[in-house]
Amino acid sequence: MIAIKADFNRLNNGRLILSRLAIHEHTPFEEIAASHDRVMFVQGEDIVSGFVDRDPELGWIGVADWTTQEILRSYPADSPSIA
Repeated sequence: MIAIKADFNRLNNGRLILSRLAIHEHTPFEEIAASHDRVMFVQGEDIVSGFVDRDPELGWIGVADWTTQEILRSYPADSPSIA
């Protein structure tokens, strides 16, 4: 499983725009896409599963299955989450 930080407000037709985020300058999207590993997109405590794909106009995008969106709970409660 791979966790990728995302901005859930940067969408194009429900797809997460990843390649335009400065934090992903060195993210190996091609390797991630080829791995076919399960991907969890993370924004703070919000998570959603999906996969990485390349759009000819937008570059690397996250194709999220929004029906899987959940809130991450981590324990102990006073420790920081993974995001």
